[in-house]
Amino acid sequence: MKPSNVFRILGVMLAIFVVSFFGPRTMAQEEGTEVVIGQSLPMSSKILNREVAVLVSVPDSYNTSSTNYPVFYDLGGFNFKYDCGTVEILSRTTDIPEMIVVGVPPVQRGYVPTPFEERGENPTGADLSIKFLKEELIPFVEQHYRTNAFRILYGHSVGGLFTMYTLFNHPDLFTAYIAGSPWFQTNDQYWLKNIEKMAKVRKLDDKFLFMTVGKGEAELTLDTFKGLEKWMNNTPVTGLTWKSAWVEGDHGSMVGRNVYDGLLFIFSGWKMPRESLRNADVQTIKEYVKTTTAKWERYGFESPSILPERLVNSYGYFLLNQKEYEKAVEIFAYNIERFPKSFNAHDSLGEAYMIMGKKEKAIELYKMAIKLNPGDTEYAKRILQNSKDKLRELGVEE
Repeated sequence: MKPSNVFRILGVMLAIFVVSFFGPRTMAQEEGTEVVIGQSLPMSSKILNREVAVLVSVPDSYNTSSTNYPVFYDLGGFNFKYDCGTVEILSRTTDIPEMIVVGVPPVQRGYVPTPFEERGENPTGADLSIKFLKEELIPFVEQHYRTNAFRILYGHSVGGLFTMYTLFNHPDLFTAYIAGSPWFQTNDQYWLKNIEKMAKVRKLDDKFLFMTVGKGEAELTLDTFKGLEKWMNNTPVTGLTWKSAWVEGDHGSMVGRNVYDGLLFIFSGWKMPRESLRNADVQTIKEYVKTTTAKWERYGFESPSILPERLVNSYGYFLLNQKEYEKAVEIFAYNIERFPKSFNAHDSLGEAYMIMGKKEKAIELYKMAIKLNPGDTEYAKRILQNSKDKLRELGVEE
């Protein structure tokens, strides 16, 4: 069935802007459909000794697939709406995989590590927050959602300091770390001066780090970041894929670049070459899927997330609309090869044959689409109705 949400991204971003700018009082004057980007889930934390709200957004494909998704954790959840929009746009262009976005509950004074001289038997500050992430939040998310082993931690300012502290002390909590303007100057640059003691783990196999600073930030911030870069460049840290970037903006305005550029860095090489899909070069597509899957499968990624069904389907319709019928058939048929139980893939190939006037093949595929379709979701019901309608157009009563 032909995709119908071409302008959804722009609609979502516009709706978020309108709601944020005008506020609920102005919006109450107009009736319309709410745009929902996620949920706020209640969670009882014994470690923090209070109730917390966890923000969660899942990909559009979540309810129509069986895929296990990577999870992007944003400390404090302050940029939750931006994170969701950025992840959606970059995943739709297949620069990155689809992922679940989690806004971590704010933890008061919980991002700055406690100085070594002030530590006692019980964890405080950043160590208490790490305990909360490890023992409560991550298990909570993984219990309620389909996740794979790839977790990303993003923090800005003191959250950036926390992100790097977590990397060098508990690296296996996350696979990738994005540290925006990490605040190593706190307490008279205590953590930069003590970074040798702070960075306990120096063997960081298969981990990623993207750290940034804004070119327009305060002089002390820039000097501290230079010191951090110098230490990173001169210290033998093995197995870590990392990058340091100076971006436009000050301490506040550079925030958005952290997520966008960081995700592109982490998933460098993920994107499917468009010309292969455009030319229906199935052999090259197969080689891409094989090679990319081999690179990422150790993180829990599977072939369906490397090249989603919906992406292949959209190119099939692109070729169909260009009247390149044979190429469209090749793409749709390849989608069925990869997803043999997909009712939508069969429905789409049926439509291609119907347009081409190949009635018998179209009937066969629409019947298979109906057979495979459980009709148990709104999405499935729409496709099921389409398949039945097309069969009636072909003179077959189901």
